[in-house]
Amino acid sequence: MTATLQRTTFHTSRLLDFCSRKELIAQTGHQPEAWPLVIMKELVDNALDACEDNNLPPVVSIRVEHDGISVTDNGPGIPHEVIDGVLDFSVRVSSREAYVSPDRGAQGNALKTIVAMPFVLGADPGRVTIEARGTRHEIRMKTDRIRQCPVIERNKSEIEATAGTKIRVEWPDSASTILTSLGDRFLQFASDYTFLNPHLTLELNWFGTTSRIEAGNPTWKKWLPSNPTSPHWYGQDHFERLLSAYIAHDLNRGRDRTVRELVSEFAGLSGTAKQKAVLEDADMARVSLKDLVRDESLDAERVVKLLEAMKRHGKTIKPIALGPIGKDH
Repeated sequence: MTATLQRTTFHTSRLLDFCSRKELIAQTGHQPEAWPLVIMKELVDNALDACEDNNLPPVVSIRVEHDGISVTDNGPGIPHEVIDGVLDFSVRVSSREAYVSPDRGAQGNALKTIVAMPFVLGADPGRVTIEARGTRHEIRMKTDRIRQCPVIERNKSEIEATAGTKIRVEWPDSASTILTSLGDRFLQFASDYTFLNPHLTLELNWFGTTSRIEAGNPTWKKWLPSNPTSPHWYGQDHFERLLSAYIAHDLNRGRDRTVRELVSEFAGLSGTAKQKAVLEDADMARVSLKDLVRDESLDAERVVKLLEAMKRHGKTIKPIALGPIGKDH
């Protein structure tokens, strides 16, 4: 009698989605030759967001050496729980991914890709260091030789508490030509940030050559993620994504959010009279978000009806409210 094979079901870490050149190109949308620009862009975006959310004129320092790229800001410091989320590659963590608004970043995986870059470029282990709120987080991505897959280690140590966050991405020597060949392109890309962000003071150290661009308008304000989003920025697909995210979030927490609560978050719809008008127009008085689910998916007809009612009664955001750059700048 021929023996049969009892196949074993193996489990593969989602971390692998970030740990090959092909996958990281797909995640970032860029070839490795542009990854230093990706690192700078994502870290400076995060720094600007942190400062703006706390009403601080941003001061951002970028330092590039043969063995690493560092970005430091003067914000409140990245919370430890956010770093926990960054290192959990089984989930995407973002407060913006489901919303539509004119602010930076929505993917929720930028720091995850940055943590993986040194490893993918050939460093084993690949190292990223985050210093914030009196703690240094030394993150190492290396190969588990038994399981033949990458693993992440994090060592935490106490340091002197200072304002802001410093993130350093160690650059492997095997990819040094990628970094040094960018030259003028890197410097131009960095300085371009000050054109679109008049409140930004930018310090740049490129292999020992330093420069500083002072903020042209330190009190400049722009549209923030904390500003109410407008129904006019949503199409059906984006609106369904937001509704689905809320419903899933509430189910995990035993909550039943009403349509009225959702409506109240949008620009121009915070008033009782406006909310009542939308609910009557959409025929959704005393309806909860989960009532919009039919046959395990959203009822598209009701979703469209609600969105159209919100647009009719909601507020159109004037372009100048998004943050004028100004002719002088």
